[in-house]
Amino acid sequence: MIKLSHITSYLTCPRLAYYRMRFGEKSFTEKHAVKEIYHSLRMGFGVEWARERAKALNESFCEETFNRALKNFKLSKELEEMKPVDWDVVYNSEELGVSLTIDEVVEFKEKRFPLFVALSAPKSGVWFQDLIKAGVTALVARFERSLIYYSYSGEVRVVEANFGIKRKSLKLIERLRMVEKGFLPERNEGEYCRFCGFFEDCKRTPETFASKFL
Repeated sequence: MIKLSHITSYLTCPRLAYYRMRFGEKSFTEKHAVKEIYHSLRMGFGVEWARERAKALNESFCEETFNRALKNFKLSKELEEMKPVDWDVVYNSEELGVSLTIDEVVEFKEKRFPLFVALSAPKSGVWFQDLIKAGVTALVARFERSLIYYSYSGEVRVVEANFGIKRKSLKLIERLRMVEKGFLPERNEGEYCRFCGFFEDCKRTPETFASKFL
């Protein structure tokens, strides 16, 4: 099944999604760290629990990365108004072929909302990647609104999954379905190439005519 992380990887680079879908990738980033910190603090277990949990769950755990995330992390008092219902909730859609993991489901004013943990917030609204998360969540889990918690500023922002967002999300899923079948996307060099673990493989892999349509 296509995972939400594959879809967000495609937004970073279509070929990154291709390689992650085929080979997986072992890494530990600040995003991994803030999710563990967030969950542990919300559950009342503290930072050291988050550190030990991250070590146990991630083979590529990096102390420096964890500490950098911890230094920037903020837990907003606004979250106290949101009752935790469950964490790491998985929804699957056989029709779409998509598997979705929601970081936390919360209850606010007698309604339930999916919440995703992110890093830094844009000046206004949410990042396009977070719009797509909300769109995929609406398609798979039937939540029309999602919450994005920007953990480096301690802000909760709401995303309404309107028709346009759902349409863009569905088009991305269609492209990922093609990648899942083995179609190799066109190679585009960008900023992420400097950090990509698949850079050398990508350079050596030739494009096909079908690549231009992905």
